[in-house]
Amino acid sequence: MPKQIIPHHSGFNLGRFVFHRVSLVILFTGILCSSLAMANASHFKPLVLFQGTVQQGSYLQVVDMGIQRFEEKTGIAVARIQVQPDHDIYLDTLEKVAKEGFSPIIVQESNAIPSFPELARRYPSTQFISLDVSYHVPNILGLTFNHAEGSYVIGYLSGLKTSSGKIGFIGGMDIPVINDFNCGFQLGVKDANPTATVESQYINNGAFSWEDVQGAKNIAKDMLDSDIDIIFPVAGYASLGVVDSVKQHGQGYSFGIDYDYSNEYPKTTLASLEKKADVAVYAALMQLKNGIWNGNQKQFGIKHGVIAISINKENPNLTNDDKQVIQQLLLQLKGKSSVISQKIDEACTHSL
Repeated sequence: MPKQIIPHHSGFNLGRFVFHRVSLVILFTGILCSSLAMANASHFKPLVLFQGTVQQGSYLQVVDMGIQRFEEKTGIAVARIQVQPDHDIYLDTLEKVAKEGFSPIIVQESNAIPSFPELARRYPSTQFISLDVSYHVPNILGLTFNHAEGSYVIGYLSGLKTSSGKIGFIGGMDIPVINDFNCGFQLGVKDANPTATVESQYINNGAFSWEDVQGAKNIAKDMLDSDIDIIFPVAGYASLGVVDSVKQHGQGYSFGIDYDYSNEYPKTTLASLEKKADVAVYAALMQLKNGIWNGNQKQFGIKHGVIAISINKENPNLTNDDKQVIQQLLLQLKGKSSVISQKIDEACTHSL
C-alpha cells in the first residue's frame, strides 16, 4: 500500500546540503498566463508522488528540499505519497490522486512511465509537474536539466586524472535521461584524453535500480578489478554503492552525484555533480500557485546555477592546474556562445 504523509515540514538532516539561491526572475521571464493556469490558481492542492524512500543522500531528498522551502515560504502544505519501486503501482496511484482532485501533482518518476502523457490527457484540468522529461501535453510542465553540461566537466576531469586510461560509467537504468549524462561524460573524456576508453554499465533492476546499492557496488568492484581507475555513478541513492566500492578498493576515484560527497569521501571523490532539483521544484510550485503558465518546459543548466560542479578541495591529488582547468570550462559553459555548448547540443539529447 502507498505510504501517505500529509503534511510534512521537516525530518531530514540537511547539514551536508548547501542551498544556493537562484533568481526566479531570470528563470521565469516573459510571463503569459493561460486560461488553464488561471482556472487552477484558485484550486491549488499540491501533491508529490515519490517512488521509493525519501532518505538522506537520495535524489528524492533534494526534490523534497524544494517542497519544504515552498511550504515554509507560503504556509501551504504539500501532500506527499511514497510508493514502493513498482511502475504499475506508481501509475495506479497517480490516477487515484488525479481523481481525488490534487493539482498540481509532481511526477517524480515520469521518465520511466511511457503511458504518463496519456493519463495526463484524461485529466485536462489537473496540472502535472514532470521531472526530467517534457511533453507536448497542455497540462504537463516539464522541468528538464542539461545534465550533459555538468557531465562534460566530470568527464574532462576524468580524462585528466586517469592513470590506466580506462574509465567507467554506471547508470541506474538505460533510459534517455541517464544516457544524457553518459553522452556529456564521454565527450568530456575524449576532449581531455583522446586515447582513454569508457565502459558503460547499468544496474537495470527495474524501478528498484535507484536503491540497489549492492548491485551498484558489485558492478563497481568488477570495473575496478579490470583496471578501471575512475568511475562516474549516476544511479540515485544506489550511487553510494559505487563510491563505497572505490573507497574500499583503496585505489581509484569516483564522483558524487546530486549533492556534494566531499565530506563523506574526502580522499576518493574528485568532484560532485550537483543537480539542484530543489530550486526548479520550488520555482515551479511558486509559478503555478501564482496562476502562471508560460510554456510546457523549463530547462535548467550550469548558467542557472541548478547544475553545478563542486571540486573536492580536500583531495590532495587534485592540483591547482586541475582546478583552474575546471573553472575555465565552467566559465565557458556559462557564456552565451560556447564551442563546448554547441558540441553538447549537437551530440546529446538533453532537451527531452
